[in-house]
Amino acid sequence: MIKKYAKPGAALAVLLAMLAAPYLTSIDPDSRVFRSSVLPFLLCLAAYFPVRTAFETKNCRELGFGCAFALIFAFFLSIGSELTVYGAFLPGMGSFIRRLAVPVMAAPLLGALFSYILSYIPAESSESRTAFKWFPCFAGIAVCYVLVLLAYFPGIVNYDLMWELVQYQEGIYYGAHPVFHSIITGFLFSTGYALTGSYTLGAVLYCMVQILIMAASFACVAVFLSRRIPKRAACLILFFFALFPVHGLMAVSTVKDAMFAAILVLLLIQLWAVQETPKAFWHSRAAQVRLVLTCLLLSLLRHNGIFAYAFAGIAMLFLFRNRKAFVLVAVIMVVSMSLPKGLEAAVGAGNTPASEMMSVPCQQLMRTAKYADMPEDERTELSSWWLEGSVERYRPHSADTSKGGNFDYERYTREKAQFWGMYMRYGIRYPSIYLEAFLQNCAGIWNPDDISHSHALDSEEWDFVYARTGIIFPEEAGTLEQTPLLKPLHSFLQGIAHSSRHERIPLISLIFRPSLYVYALLLLTFLTHVRRVRTQRLVLLPVWGIVLSYVFSACILVRYAYSFMACVPVMFVLILYAGKTEAGNGSKCIE
Repeated sequence: MIKKYAKPGAALAVLLAMLAAPYLTSIDPDSRVFRSSVLPFLLCLAAYFPVRTAFETKNCRELGFGCAFALIFAFFLSIGSELTVYGAFLPGMGSFIRRLAVPVMAAPLLGALFSYILSYIPAESSESRTAFKWFPCFAGIAVCYVLVLLAYFPGIVNYDLMWELVQYQEGIYYGAHPVFHSIITGFLFSTGYALTGSYTLGAVLYCMVQILIMAASFACVAVFLSRRIPKRAACLILFFFALFPVHGLMAVSTVKDAMFAAILVLLLIQLWAVQETPKAFWHSRAAQVRLVLTCLLLSLLRHNGIFAYAFAGIAMLFLFRNRKAFVLVAVIMVVSMSLPKGLEAAVGAGNTPASEMMSVPCQQLMRTAKYADMPEDERTELSSWWLEGSVERYRPHSADTSKGGNFDYERYTREKAQFWGMYMRYGIRYPSIYLEAFLQNCAGIWNPDDISHSHALDSEEWDFVYARTGIIFPEEAGTLEQTPLLKPLHSFLQGIAHSSRHERIPLISLIFRPSLYVYALLLLTFLTHVRRVRTQRLVLLPVWGIVLSYVFSACILVRYAYSFMACVPVMFVLILYAGKTEAGNGSKCIE
């Protein structure tokens, strides 16, 4: 039926999308751009032919999953447009109906276009699968990162470094930062200081160790890919790791996210190898030990590593459903959970303050205090939980001003029941404000058009800071100054990190955006459904776990998103070139 009425169906899909278009962009929907300009006609003309071809050639499964993806994509695109243009949800039944109708109207056209991706099977390449050599890949990536280090000599030293270094020097640790990373950081910086009397060498040592770890991990990934996909595609991923500016900036930054991302990619290729050749995995004790150690490293580097290795354990259980898998997953969970706790106990680390885990409720209450139409005595009650003037510093895309040092944690420890009673009371009264606060805070995850990741840092004077590149060093430790040794490269990277100049270039701007990788991950998940390859879908679970963990984080910065930004391109080429058949032999999870 779809094929029979492809022409009128395509025309209808285009007309419905044209009506929905004003509500899918981050501009005033009443502007002339989509209302009375020539642009809608040109877009209709351009879209009609590929949509008609899709209706005529794609099967129902491809079109169905394409429309399902399009519904999700268009729904969040319209919600993002509404929150961006108006700063809040529009009230009234008319707005509610429009909010639901717009994705439905956009889905036929977008679903037809996405079906091309879901039906794409790369042609068999005549290229031989000649594996890359590890050392040239490692050396090439490392050289690119060293050049960035020279541009930002002696490195990008900020974020949590100052707290971790002071903890190491004073021997008083806090669970807010992984003790393992604090010890590594403190040791390398202190070693540099002991050798030269300056922390400059310490910063260089840290950056070089991180560069070597990341280059080694990404080189292993490149070699792994070169055995499974065409050489051109493998080269593209290799160049992505070496030349994409985000990798270089992260490689020379003192944030635990960089090494965490490198280890997470290694976990994914190990899981891919498991589903690809399960018998080989169970016959290799070394492969099993590597998997356990990889999960352990993830748990040592970031607290939310549990979302990666726990989801990896779930994947293993569904892959095999046997006693060996259960035992291995039990070992992974015990080792990965107990050793970090044991390390914290060994150094006497203090517990993480509960306020650090309250990004969502603190954002919701602070937004309520600032924007809700309430009596002044209730506003005073709400505001009293923060330092004076903090409510006025509410920032929709960052919870740092609503928790941590601004939140009265001492009072919270005394009056928890009162706090949560108040939270529930205002939540029942102002549910839309609570939902707005939650969605605005994690907009970088779900909004395809979001750019909050470029201006969500904790200083109101900064705008469009894609990545911090300066020096923030503890005064008690001394001074540390940045001296660019490659000024042209430094200027180029500063244009990205502090001016977000990439946002001016169509398409290029998207690859710097965290939400692109989330929707690419969702599209990959739908692709595995279309191809009926459940084993490949299970490999994506650790990445979904990390994405889920950041939905409830303090904000969506590129440093946080870096882990899945590094993983998704690797999984994209692996799944795209894997074909329609299950790779595993002997796996018990064929659908």
